[in-house]
Amino acid sequence: MRPFEGVRVLDFTRVVSGPYCTQLLALLGAEVIKIEDRTEGDSTRSGAGEPALAGEGLAAIFVMFNAGKKSMTLDLKQTAAREVVARLVRNSDVLVENFRVGVMQRLGLGYEALERENPRLVYCSISGFGQSGPDSQAPAFDGNVQAMSGMMAISGEPERAPVRAGYSIGDTGAGVQAALAIASALYQRTHTGRGQRIDVAMLDAAISLLSQSASGWLNGGVVQKRRGNLSLNHEPTSDTFQTADGTVMLAVMRDEHFAILARELGLDQLAGDPRCATRAARVRNTAYIKPLVQAELIKATSAEWKRRLDRAGVPCSPVLELADALAQPQIAHRNLVVEMHDERTGAPMRSLNAPFQFAHGSPGPSFPAQRLGAQTEEVLSGLGYGEQEIAELAQRKVI
Repeated sequence: MRPFEGVRVLDFTRVVSGPYCTQLLALLGAEVIKIEDRTEGDSTRSGAGEPALAGEGLAAIFVMFNAGKKSMTLDLKQTAAREVVARLVRNSDVLVENFRVGVMQRLGLGYEALERENPRLVYCSISGFGQSGPDSQAPAFDGNVQAMSGMMAISGEPERAPVRAGYSIGDTGAGVQAALAIASALYQRTHTGRGQRIDVAMLDAAISLLSQSASGWLNGGVVQKRRGNLSLNHEPTSDTFQTADGTVMLAVMRDEHFAILARELGLDQLAGDPRCATRAARVRNTAYIKPLVQAELIKATSAEWKRRLDRAGVPCSPVLELADALAQPQIAHRNLVVEMHDERTGAPMRSLNAPFQFAHGSPGPSFPAQRLGAQTEEVLSGLGYGEQEIAELAQRKVI
């Protein structure tokens, strides 16, 4: 049995931050009902991907973030749809939304209204800057959240402009924090019997992920500068280096690791050199050490250096393209990439599993991402709607 089996989640989210949160809950066994606009659904349904699927609203990004979720369509602007939501809420544990601040309230679906329907409801809102405050109404996407968090200012080469991370860390970071908050609120509810109102801001989540960098400023006024691939302490052997066929990342910062690296590279003279004896000395003598290390690493392939330095106990990894990263035997062993098949076309639908494992009841998707509205009638029937009532809702374009 997975941890959240028996927990029902109403998912009013779209794009990345919210769907990533509810995807994690689905992987952990929750019944997630994704409620989408009846005409277009989540905007990520359109886009590139497996040709047999993308044309049917199952684009690659949607497939990734929505496995294991039922799809239900509702026109939330109609009174009848709000009545459906109220009935759903009475039989649900969690609601997650990431509309612009105030939208759910205007629809009559804010926390105060729905708490009256179900005082045990855990209601989580994900937004760019939070539900209140001077920036709460500002539009937010991953790029501008990265900029405002301070993340971009410390990323990139020292002499060049700041750069954003190569993936949506503002979105996914907020999704992880939201999932943690929801899990905490559900546990809290077992003691109090009460639900919870959760306010997750992408900006807060991004800054939280910068805790290590923020500590220098908060506890000493130290401003972290852009340093490319160097470690926080600017160790000359914690950086990227060219090999015979690519690039490796060394993470050699301890004195004992440096001595081992020197011997493995055939630079035994460095192990006893005062210029290399301590971290501070190595940082001062970067211009002397780094060319010597680079001259040796270029003589063999990335795979050879990883093999040799792994055996020696020195941190070294090849810089992999994403395709190669996903194809690593270790990733296969961890069952991180999950392949399912569309029941209609048989086309493969791949997504990522939860990034952790349990001794029993391990996480995993129950079924692949669904077509728009595929479970609408099923959900309504479970709420007690009869066939005639469902037909009338369809005729009035409520569903």
